[in-house]
Formats: sequence, C-alpha cells, structure tokens
Amino acid sequence: MHGDLGRGGEAADRLRISASDKEFWTAVWRQAPFPMWEECGVDLVRFGPIRAACMAEHPGELGLNFILGSSEAGAVEHGHLADAVAWLETRPLPTGGTGVAEDFGVDFRVPIIPGLPDAAAAEGWLQERGALRQDGPVRLVRDTSSPGFTIPAGIEVLSWEDWDEGFPEPLVESLELPSGYCFFVGLPVDEDEAWRCFGAVDDDGPLAYAAMHLDSDVATLVFASRPSDDRDGAGQTALLHRCIGEAAAGGCDLIAVTDAGHELPVIDRECLVRAGFEAAFQMPTWRSRVEVDV
Repeated sequence: MHGDLGRGGEAADRLRISASDKEFWTAVWRQAPFPMWEECGVDLVRFGPIRAACMAEHPGELGLNFILGSSEAGAVEHGHLADAVAWLETRPLPTGGTGVAEDFGVDFRVPIIPGLPDAAAAEGWLQERGALRQDGPVRLVRDTSSPGFTIPAGIEVLSWEDWDEGFPEPLVESLELPSGYCFFVGLPVDEDEAWRCFGAVDDDGPLAYAAMHLDSDVATLVFASRPSDDRDGAGQTALLHRCIGEAAAGGCDLIAVTDAGHELPVIDRECLVRAGFEAAFQMPTWRSRVEVDV
C-alpha cells in the first residue's frame, strides 16, 4: 500500500503535503504558552528540511516527540536526519528538582512520505540503526472543488469567534496529547491568518471540532470528535462542508487528512470518502530503537 492510491500521488503534491505538515506543527508549537517551553522541555529545532519536536517532560509520548521531513531531498545525504535523531536521543529529561539531569533521550516517531527523494534512504538508515517499523497512517486528500453534499439538517457550524467553549481539550485528546498540556489553547492565533477553527453543534451541544492550517496551497485538517456525541458522523460531515469552502477561499487546491486507523485521532473514514476524499498514500512510521521507560 505504498504506491499511488489516488490524488496526491504525484511527487510534487507529496512534497507540498510534507511542507504543509511541517508548517502545521511548527505553528502549533509556536502558539503554545511560553511557560510550557521552560517547565516542560518543549522545543522545536530545524535541521535542513527536517523539523524535530520534543517535550522532555513526556519522553514516551510519540504525539509530542517526532521528526518530520526526513523523506525530503538532502535529509539523509547531508546528515540532517542523523543530527535530528542525535538531538532527540540526548535531550535532558526533567531533573525532579535536583537541578541535574540524570536521564537523557525521548521515544520518538519518524513518519516517511514514500515517493520523495530521500524516502528509501531514510528507511534504510533507520533500519540500520535498529529502529522499529510500523505500517503507519494513511493520508487522504481531496481537491477544493465545491462539495457535492449539504450540511446535515439541525447542525450549525460555528467559527472560533462565535463561541468560546470546549475547543482545545477535545482536540488535544483526539491527537493523543497529554491532558493539561493544551497546545491548542491559543488557537486560532490572531496574527496568523493561516488557521481556520470550527465547531459543529446541534441542539444538544458540540458534536465535533476541526482545526485547519493553510500552507503551500495545501489545507492540513485535523478533527476532534467523540464517537458517543457524533454517532452518525453528521458533525464531521458539516465540518467538511465548511472546511472545503474555506480552503478554496484561502487559495488552496488540496486538502489533506490523516487516518491513523483505530489509533487516535479517530475519524470517520466513510464520511471522508463520501465527501470526495481518496487514499493517496500510506506513511510507514519508524519508532526510536529504545523505548523510554516511564
């Protein structure tokens, strides 16, 4: 399942998706409250085309410790992947009040976008180091042509400024980030016009949420919903309708969503397919060779 599966199969589109992914997470990290950077060991470092993210206080959280961009040209040849791995493997962990770090290194993941120049080299390098390979999530994509469906009856889609409850925590939960460390508390960032944040509600309250970041003419979309609240996917359908329109208005020609299967964030795959999304490629994901004992 590593070949072209639909729209987004071309190398140029995959490169744009890779760039958009990096900008999405860079924007998330940058809007995190500053105390988190000092107190929790939050950091984000650039190594050539690579972005390496870390939260030392949670060394076993793969949702917080990861490397993006390792498939891009020069990532392996010029040593950027090696530098990023070395950086994560030597991060000092919290001292517990002693002031001296006694443990180092975090558990991390390295998703690979197949078809990019250094994808095969990155997988070979990680394999030689003893990293653990998993099949990884599937990336689904859609163009920004008008949706061929309508917002389900009884559901309203609100933008962030129209309501002020419930957005950050469920999104953090859906991304499998530790509760209490709400990266999304500052979304949308007023000075960053790339963000679009919405909530779908009915008479009983919120059903689902979406955060979308626009970059490289690609809209990277993340959903948050609780299956018990959005049983038939109506909330996600309503959000998709709004997001497709917003992505087109923002100059994007491609929308990308990650489906991690039964792992978080959980999305309604059938709902996406009905909305015109296609599976473009699967991203094999490598995990650091030594799991952190936490």
